Amino acid sequence: MAKKNEDGSRQNPLWKVIATDIAGITCLFLVPFLGPLPGPGGIPLLLAGFGLLAVNHDWADDAIHFVKKHSENLLGYFFPDKPLIKWAWDIFAAVIFIVGLWLNLTAEWWVFKGLSYGIMAGSSTVFMLNRGRLDWLDSQVRKFGKK
Repeated sequence: MAKKNEDGSRQNPLWKVIATDIAGITCLFLVPFLGPLPGPGGIPLLLAGFGLLAVNHDWADDAIHFVKKHSENLLGYFFPDKPLIKWAWDIFAAVIFIVGLWLNLTAEWWVFKGLSYGIMAGSSTVFMLNRGRLDWLDSQVRKFGKK
């Protein structure tokens, strides 16, 4: 059901609701096809699809808030505040990045080159999520934007 104002009227005209819904559903439809590709794959499309659907639908907005709320618990589970585990994640990310870099430099087939980019992106993501580096970077960018 489309979001409505307090008086019961639609927030957006019907053509806008239909256009954003088609765009959101198209993004969600493409996720399984682009998910296996190296790099972020279908994750940006999944986020874009739910974001577009959340403009007009409360259920999509609720799903986004549910994921945001529970993703912090998941990060705490995988990246606990223990020095030994933090160092283990850092070493793991560095080793995997080096493997991806080696694969990129030695591979001649384009599939392995693409796989190497995905490996390096994944290890960089692990490195940034560990020790709250991504949160720190986000706060620095927000501070810089306010100046």
